[in-house]
Amino acid sequence: MTSVLNQFFLGSGALSAWLAFSIAYLMLRSFRTIRDDYLIGFPVGFSSLGLAYVFFDLSYAVALPEIAGWFFLLLGSCGFGFLAAAYFFKKRSAMQPSSGHTSRWTISLIVLAIVSLFVVASIPATLLPAYQMVESGFRIINIVFLGYIIYSLNQALRTETELSNVVLGFTFLSIDQYSLLLWSLDRGFVWSLFFAQLTRIAGLFIHLVFLVRRFQRL
Repeated sequence: MTSVLNQFFLGSGALSAWLAFSIAYLMLRSFRTIRDDYLIGFPVGFSSLGLAYVFFDLSYAVALPEIAGWFFLLLGSCGFGFLAAAYFFKKRSAMQPSSGHTSRWTISLIVLAIVSLFVVASIPATLLPAYQMVESGFRIINIVFLGYIIYSLNQALRTETELSNVVLGFTFLSIDQYSLLLWSLDRGFVWSLFFAQLTRIAGLFIHLVFLVRRFQRL
């Protein structure tokens, strides 16, 4: 039974990472074509999520050091933070011409994320709070980021109705984080952990299909 569970988590982690990195690649192509500064937040964000998914599911299949939990929590929150920032700058660029501020803010966020990871790696593991103590806080932060993304997309739906699929994708990712929040609060909710894997894959798959179809129309 343990072997089957390990294979499930390794498989779902690998699939989630592949989907996230595929989305990041397509968004990078969009950035190279359109050259809107805010778009750089999407490949960076989904790449961070891809790495977080690898760490997260690997931790359930293989015994990892405590510091690994901090890494995938930070990577996950940074990923959703970059996506939320991208939608914020998208709305801002629609109201006023780009003047390079978006690029500077994006670079600043990337530097902040790298510094945060470096600081955590530099601090002795014994001085860091236990991963289980801080996980729920990170999940709540992720839900706030996703809530802002969905709110921004709902506003954009008035003029871009095709974004309804993107809203659906992020809704599934929100359910993923909510399920993981329940898991962090009570490890007895094992079903929520498995449900989170499925909703995450569904959300990423919807995003990938949307992007592939959009590129086919170009």
